[in-house]
Amino acid sequence: MPHLIAAFSTDLDAVRTTTLENDYIVSNFISQEFQEFDRMGWSNKWFDYRHMTLLQATHRYMEVYGDIYRRIYAREFDRERAEHIKPLNFELILAALRPEGQAEAKKVTKAKKQLVGCWRGRQIADMLGCPYDVYIDLAFTYRMRRWKQNTMPQPFHLYHEYDVEKIAERWEELQASKLYRAEHAAYMVQNYQNLPQQNDYHEWLFKQAKLRSNPAEWIATFIDENALPVEKVQTRTDIPEWEMIERYLQ
Repeated sequence: MPHLIAAFSTDLDAVRTTTLENDYIVSNFISQEFQEFDRMGWSNKWFDYRHMTLLQATHRYMEVYGDIYRRIYAREFDRERAEHIKPLNFELILAALRPEGQAEAKKVTKAKKQLVGCWRGRQIADMLGCPYDVYIDLAFTYRMRRWKQNTMPQPFHLYHEYDVEKIAERWEELQASKLYRAEHAAYMVQNYQNLPQQNDYHEWLFKQAKLRSNPAEWIATFIDENALPVEKVQTRTDIPEWEMIERYLQ
Protein backbone atom coordinates (compact mmCIF):
# COMPACT_ATOMS: atom_id res chain seq x y z
CA MET A 1 0.00 0.00 0.00
CA PRO A 2 1.50 3.40 -0.92
CA HIS A 3 2.36 5.62 2.03
CA LEU A 4 0.82 8.97 1.22
CA ILE A 5 2.44 12.30 2.07
CA ALA A 6 0.22 15.17 3.19
CA ALA A 7 -0.55 17.63 0.43
CA PHE A 8 1.79 20.42 1.36
CA SER A 9 5.48 21.17 1.02
CA THR A 10 7.67 24.18 1.78
CA ASP A 11 11.30 25.21 1.85
CA LEU A 12 11.39 23.95 5.43
CA ASP A 13 11.14 20.37 4.22
CA ALA A 14 14.22 18.28 4.78
CA VAL A 15 15.89 16.61 1.81
CA ARG A 16 13.41 13.91 0.92
CA THR A 17 13.98 10.28 0.29
CA THR A 18 11.82 9.29 -2.66
CA THR A 19 8.41 7.77 -2.10
CA LEU A 20 9.58 4.73 -4.08
CA GLU A 21 12.45 4.17 -1.67
CA ASN A 22 10.12 4.71 1.25
CA ASP A 23 7.75 2.05 -0.07
CA TYR A 24 10.62 -0.35 -0.83
CA ILE A 25 11.91 -0.12 2.74
CA VAL A 26 8.44 -0.44 4.24
CA SER A 27 7.48 -3.41 2.07
CA ASN A 28 10.70 -5.35 2.62
CA PHE A 29 11.82 -4.57 6.16
CA ILE A 30 8.83 -3.35 8.18
CA SER A 31 6.36 -5.91 9.52
CA GLN A 32 2.66 -5.75 8.74
CA GLU A 33 2.02 -5.11 12.43
CA PHE A 34 4.28 -2.05 12.38
CA GLN A 35 2.75 -0.84 9.12
CA GLU A 36 -0.69 -0.97 10.69
CA PHE A 37 0.64 0.90 13.72
CA ASP A 38 1.80 3.69 11.42
CA ARG A 39 -1.61 3.93 9.79
CA MET A 40 -3.23 4.19 13.22
CA GLY A 41 -0.75 6.76 14.51
CA TRP A 42 -0.63 9.28 11.67
CA SER A 43 -3.31 11.57 13.12
CA ASN A 44 -1.52 11.64 16.48
CA LYS A 45 2.00 12.47 15.35
CA TRP A 46 3.62 15.81 16.02
CA PHE A 47 2.58 18.34 13.40
CA ASP A 48 6.00 19.04 11.88
CA TYR A 49 6.33 15.38 10.82
CA ARG A 50 2.99 14.92 9.08
CA HIS A 51 4.31 16.05 5.70
CA MET A 52 7.10 13.46 5.76
CA THR A 53 7.26 9.95 4.41
CA LEU A 54 7.68 7.32 7.11
CA LEU A 55 11.29 6.85 6.08
CA GLN A 56 11.99 10.56 6.17
CA ALA A 57 10.43 10.83 9.63
CA THR A 58 12.59 7.93 10.79
CA HIS A 59 15.64 9.72 9.37
CA ARG A 60 14.72 12.79 11.43
CA TYR A 61 14.33 10.56 14.49
CA MET A 62 17.82 9.13 13.89
CA GLU A 63 19.31 12.61 13.63
CA VAL A 64 17.75 13.67 16.91
CA TYR A 65 18.79 10.39 18.54
CA GLY A 66 22.39 11.10 17.52
CA ASP A 67 22.34 14.61 18.99
CA ILE A 68 20.95 13.48 22.33
CA TYR A 69 23.17 10.39 22.38
CA ARG A 70 26.28 12.59 22.10
CA ARG A 71 25.08 14.95 24.81
CA ILE A 72 24.41 12.13 27.26
CA TYR A 73 27.61 10.31 26.31
CA ALA A 74 29.57 13.49 27.09
CA ARG A 75 27.90 13.75 30.48
CA GLU A 76 28.16 10.09 31.47
CA PHE A 77 31.38 8.90 29.80
CA ASP A 78 33.75 11.11 27.80
CA ARG A 79 33.12 14.72 26.76
CA GLU A 80 35.96 14.94 24.22
CA ARG A 81 35.15 11.68 22.49
CA ALA A 82 31.45 12.50 22.35
CA GLU A 83 32.04 15.19 19.73
CA HIS A 84 33.26 12.60 17.21
CA ILE A 85 30.67 9.89 17.78
CA LYS A 86 28.02 9.18 15.15
CA PRO A 87 25.92 6.34 16.57
CA LEU A 88 23.75 5.98 13.45
CA ASN A 89 24.47 6.63 9.78
CA PHE A 90 21.26 6.81 7.80
CA GLU A 91 22.95 6.65 4.39
CA LEU A 92 24.96 3.56 5.32
CA ILE A 93 21.83 1.88 6.66
CA LEU A 94 19.98 2.52 3.41
CA ALA A 95 22.97 1.44 1.33
CA ALA A 96 23.08 -1.92 3.13
CA LEU A 97 19.35 -2.49 2.64
CA ARG A 98 19.10 -1.58 -1.04
CA PRO A 99 19.12 -4.58 -3.40
CA GLU A 100 22.64 -3.85 -4.65
CA GLY A 101 23.96 -3.61 -1.09
CA GLN A 102 22.70 -6.90 0.31
CA ALA A 103 25.75 -9.02 -0.51
CA GLU A 104 27.07 -8.88 3.06
CA ALA A 105 24.59 -10.58 5.39
CA LYS A 106 26.11 -9.15 8.58
CA LYS A 107 25.77 -5.58 7.34
CA VAL A 108 22.18 -6.21 6.31
CA THR A 109 21.33 -7.68 9.71
CA LYS A 110 22.93 -4.77 11.56
CA ALA A 111 21.28 -2.19 9.31
CA LYS A 112 17.86 -3.78 9.69
CA LYS A 113 18.23 -3.90 13.48
CA GLN A 114 19.15 -0.21 13.60
CA LEU A 115 16.38 0.78 11.20
CA VAL A 116 13.65 -1.20 12.95
CA GLY A 117 14.80 0.01 16.38
CA CYS A 118 14.49 3.62 15.27
CA TRP A 119 11.30 2.91 13.34
CA ARG A 120 9.62 1.51 16.45
CA GLY A 121 10.85 4.33 18.69
CA ARG A 122 9.63 6.86 16.16
CA GLN A 123 6.25 5.12 16.04
CA ILE A 124 5.84 5.36 19.81
CA ALA A 125 6.76 9.06 19.74
CA ASP A 126 4.22 9.56 16.94
CA MET A 127 1.48 7.75 18.82
CA LEU A 128 2.10 9.97 21.85
CA GLY A 129 2.08 13.09 19.67
CA CYS A 130 5.53 13.91 20.99
CA PRO A 131 8.30 15.85 19.22
CA TYR A 132 11.24 13.50 18.72
CA ASP A 133 13.66 15.52 20.83
CA VAL A 134 11.26 15.42 23.77
CA TYR A 135 10.58 11.70 23.40
CA ILE A 136 14.19 10.62 22.98
CA ASP A 137 15.45 12.82 25.80
CA LEU A 138 12.84 11.39 28.17
CA ALA A 139 13.45 7.82 26.94
CA PHE A 140 17.18 8.14 27.62
CA THR A 141 16.50 9.76 31.00
CA TYR A 142 14.25 6.97 32.27
CA ARG A 143 16.34 4.18 30.73
CA MET A 144 19.61 5.52 32.19
CA ARG A 145 18.15 5.41 35.69
CA ARG A 146 18.15 1.61 35.48
CA TRP A 147 21.11 1.23 33.13
CA LYS A 148 23.95 -0.92 34.50
CA GLN A 149 26.04 -1.40 31.34
CA ASN A 150 29.21 0.38 30.24
CA THR A 151 27.77 1.27 26.84
CA MET A 152 24.97 3.61 25.88
CA PRO A 153 21.39 2.42 25.28
CA GLN A 154 20.68 1.60 21.65
CA PRO A 155 17.54 2.58 19.70
CA PHE A 156 15.77 -0.68 20.56
CA HIS A 157 16.21 0.09 24.28
CA LEU A 158 14.13 3.27 24.11
CA TYR A 159 10.58 1.97 24.03
CA HIS A 160 10.26 -0.34 27.02
CA GLU A 161 6.64 -0.34 28.21
CA TYR A 162 7.58 0.95 31.66
CA ASP A 163 9.52 3.86 30.17
CA VAL A 164 6.79 4.70 27.65
CA GLU A 165 4.23 5.02 30.45
CA LYS A 166 6.53 7.46 32.24
CA ILE A 167 7.19 9.38 29.03
CA ALA A 168 3.46 9.73 28.32
CA GLU A 169 2.82 11.08 31.82
CA ARG A 170 5.73 13.51 31.65
CA TRP A 171 4.75 14.73 28.18
CA GLU A 172 1.33 15.73 29.48
CA GLU A 173 2.97 17.58 32.38
CA LEU A 174 5.40 19.41 30.10
CA GLN A 175 2.59 20.86 28.01
CA ALA A 176 1.35 22.84 31.00
CA SER A 177 4.75 24.42 31.64
CA LYS A 178 6.08 24.94 28.10
CA LEU A 179 4.32 25.94 24.91
CA TYR A 180 5.13 23.56 22.05
CA ARG A 181 4.51 25.05 18.60
CA ALA A 182 4.78 23.66 15.09
CA GLU A 183 7.49 25.24 12.92
CA HIS A 184 6.30 24.13 9.49
CA ALA A 185 5.04 27.03 7.35
CA ALA A 186 1.89 25.08 6.41
CA TYR A 187 0.51 25.96 9.84
CA MET A 188 0.58 29.70 9.20
CA VAL A 189 -2.90 31.09 8.53
CA GLN A 190 -1.89 32.44 5.12
CA ASN A 191 -1.29 28.83 4.04
CA TYR A 192 -4.51 27.45 5.51
CA GLN A 193 -6.29 25.02 3.16
CA ASN A 194 -8.64 23.30 5.61
CA LEU A 195 -6.39 20.23 5.66
CA PRO A 196 -6.89 17.75 8.52
CA GLN A 197 -3.42 18.35 9.97
CA GLN A 198 -3.98 22.12 9.93
CA ASN A 199 -7.30 21.77 11.75
CA ASP A 200 -5.68 19.39 14.22
CA TYR A 201 -3.04 22.01 14.92
CA HIS A 202 -5.70 24.62 15.62
CA GLU A 203 -7.28 22.24 18.13
CA TRP A 204 -3.84 21.82 19.72
CA LEU A 205 -3.51 25.58 20.13
CA PHE A 206 -6.97 25.88 21.67
CA LYS A 207 -6.02 23.12 24.11
CA GLN A 208 -2.72 24.81 24.98
CA ALA A 209 -4.52 28.09 25.67
CA LYS A 210 -6.94 26.37 28.06
CA LEU A 211 -4.02 24.85 30.00
CA ARG A 212 -2.87 28.36 30.93
CA SER A 213 -4.09 30.93 33.41
CA ASN A 214 -5.34 33.45 30.82
CA PRO A 215 -6.65 31.59 27.75
CA ALA A 216 -7.95 34.75 26.06
CA GLU A 217 -4.49 36.32 26.07
CA TRP A 218 -2.96 33.20 24.53
CA ILE A 219 -5.64 32.96 21.86
CA ALA A 220 -4.96 36.59 20.98
CA THR A 221 -1.25 35.81 20.76
CA PHE A 222 -1.89 32.92 18.38
CA ILE A 223 -4.05 35.16 16.20
CA ASP A 224 -1.46 37.93 16.23
CA GLU A 225 1.27 35.47 15.23
CA ASN A 226 -0.80 34.08 12.32
CA ALA A 227 -1.24 30.69 13.92
CA LEU A 228 -5.03 30.78 14.37
CA PRO A 229 -7.59 32.14 11.86
CA VAL A 230 -9.69 34.93 13.35
CA GLU A 231 -12.85 33.49 11.77
CA LYS A 232 -12.37 30.13 13.45
CA VAL A 233 -11.80 31.74 16.84
CA GLN A 234 -14.96 33.83 16.47
CA THR A 235 -17.06 30.74 15.75
CA ARG A 236 -15.61 29.00 18.81
CA THR A 237 -16.17 31.75 21.39
CA ASP A 238 -19.16 33.54 22.88
CA ILE A 239 -19.46 37.33 22.75
CA PRO A 240 -17.93 38.12 26.20
CA GLU A 241 -14.97 35.83 25.54
CA TRP A 242 -14.39 37.30 22.07
CA GLU A 243 -14.51 40.83 23.46
CA MET A 244 -11.81 39.88 25.94
CA ILE A 245 -9.67 38.43 23.13
CA GLU A 246 -10.18 41.62 21.12
CA ARG A 247 -8.83 43.73 23.97
CA TYR A 248 -5.57 41.76 23.86
CA LEU A 249 -5.41 42.22 20.10
CA GLN A 250 -5.49 46.01 20.33
